[in-house]
Amino acid sequence: MDMFISLSHFCDKHGPRVLLVTQMNFNSSDNDPLLLPDYPLESYCDSCILHFPPVSTKQDIRSMRSVLTHHNHQISFVSTQYSSIRYQLLSSIIRKTFSEETMIYDMTPMIFQDDINKLNFVMGFKLHDENARGNERRYCLTFSIDSTDHLQSMQLLSANIDFIINGFQKMIGYIKQLRDVQLNTLAKQGQLDDNLTPIISTYLRGNKTKSSKNLTCLTNDKGIFVKLHKWNTFLLSSLYKKCHEKYERDE
Repeated sequence: MDMFISLSHFCDKHGPRVLLVTQMNFNSSDNDPLLLPDYPLESYCDSCILHFPPVSTKQDIRSMRSVLTHHNHQISFVSTQYSSIRYQLLSSIIRKTFSEETMIYDMTPMIFQDDINKLNFVMGFKLHDENARGNERRYCLTFSIDSTDHLQSMQLLSANIDFIINGFQKMIGYIKQLRDVQLNTLAKQGQLDDNLTPIISTYLRGNKTKSSKNLTCLTNDKGIFVKLHKWNTFLLSSLYKKCHEKYERDE
């Protein structure tokens, strides 16, 4: 079963954008097709681009890989922003996610499944940012199963729903906690308005004077995307092992 996890964001300038996607490759090698050393960045602004800590002043990291061994079989878990093998699928998923009228950004889960977008479990959240439209930035963490077997996909999700919810809640809770600490620091320094309540009525009205801010800046954590990669890898590898063990028992 082909699974992947993505973090997406609604950019004020570019609309729905994938920030990071963690995918699996069961034929691990140095020529891993999921690894992308470089890709065009012209269409990204600071709020919708992936920021891994640079290994040097001359080189930016565009993808990150972890290799795990299960039953003498190596599996790659690769995180990047641009997916060369799932670009259209990911674009379709995030467009549907952010256009859904039922999408609530308070960590309430949403599930949708169809022939085009396959099966997706989504948890939305928002972070206060005075430089964003409506004073908030909206994000979605999504677990996806890329399979045409809708019944098997739903069975896998149903069997592991509590594990996925708990995993997403911990990661989002950590991000929101970092943002709260940063807001408190800025407030003490007098760099925030007294009223931190998002202005919902003005969300759809853009403000050209506001600047783009990345998740790294909002959380004051240069390693936030590395942590997302590691957490996604843990979730996907755990789910893979659970599925593999179930298959062996059924055999």
